[in-house]
Amino acid sequence: MKKVTLILLIICVFMSGCITVSGELPSILDKPVIRAFSASPAIIDAGEVSILSWSVSGANSVFIDQGVGNVAVSGSTTITPSVTTTYTLTANNAAGDASARCQVAVRGTQSEDTSASVPETATWVPVIHAFKAEPPAIIHGRNTMLSWDVTGATSIFISPDVGPVEPNITVLVSPEKTTIYTLTASNSLGQVVKNLTVVVSPVDHPQAEGDYAADLPLVISESGSMTKSGANYSKSDAVCVGDTTMNLPSRAFLSFDIYSLPVNAVIEEAVLDLGTYTISGNPVYSVSGWGNMGALEVYQYQYGPTADLGRLGYEFPASLVGSLKITDLSGSPLKLDVMHDSYGNNIIETLLASGQSRCQFRVQFFTTTNWDSKADMICLDTAVLHVRYSIPR
Repeated sequence: MKKVTLILLIICVFMSGCITVSGELPSILDKPVIRAFSASPAIIDAGEVSILSWSVSGANSVFIDQGVGNVAVSGSTTITPSVTTTYTLTANNAAGDASARCQVAVRGTQSEDTSASVPETATWVPVIHAFKAEPPAIIHGRNTMLSWDVTGATSIFISPDVGPVEPNITVLVSPEKTTIYTLTASNSLGQVVKNLTVVVSPVDHPQAEGDYAADLPLVISESGSMTKSGANYSKSDAVCVGDTTMNLPSRAFLSFDIYSLPVNAVIEEAVLDLGTYTISGNPVYSVSGWGNMGALEVYQYQYGPTADLGRLGYEFPASLVGSLKITDLSGSPLKLDVMHDSYGNNIIETLLASGQSRCQFRVQFFTTTNWDSKADMICLDTAVLHVRYSIPR
């Protein structure tokens, strides 16, 4: 009787759908594999948004701490940490757990999580997604910002002179000569290495004390615009602000090279001159019979390469520098004082002190569209940043 019962049980198991599978699955003896876990951007200011993304295989459940909770095996979610925060992803199946961490650094803050531990057992060798310097070439005495994006590592080390670091953060360096920096990412399965060269040039013509002026043209290759349509954002090389024939808003992004300015320059004046701009349609402050475009606003926002522009670049709550009202289309000069941000900080002095080589702005109208179903644009590809500065004794 017992043999008959056992045979019937085996037949029931095989007849059930529980053991019929398709596709490639890991062995039931294998722990989950975390193929990716990252944050973009990895460094933000307080109030900004970052996006956590992950991909896991072979897991029955996936959990992310710091209030994120249970998630699908792959996906993404937006986060807004108020301080530098380390997020831990834990994937589980019958064979056990696998974990990975990534950090979102909030400028000016320290991590709340000082006790988070790195998993001792890795399920894949580390991956170095990026290791770069901005700028990649400097004049002697200036800084460059090293940044990296690494996943799956239990330790990360940068030589020379830097030492152990955390994933996905940045560090300022000021090498005395052209230097090759080496990033080594390690875990229990091995290590990967990536090199980066920072070129250091001597100071050719140090400026004497006194007053100077510089007219900095727009860096066209780093400037452009973005148009929003619902949840979709489209980039263009045209540096135009306004709206389209479909009443879609366009915001312009302007980049200026400040690398020629001395790092110890005292900025006396900074004026954004929109140059010999071109106009299509009627992008003025008020339009009879329709809505209006509102004031033209300028925000100081270091958006980086235009290739990285997306929803965050378009929506980022940047610092308002100033605004002006376009009341006619006579071609009168459009100039705006951009010396200080809304917090009273001297914009260019702050950028120079932090080793930045670019000063960047986002230009937009207060009103997204005037609803006249016509393209109402101002194109700013001849914009100039006028800077007056002094060199202290």
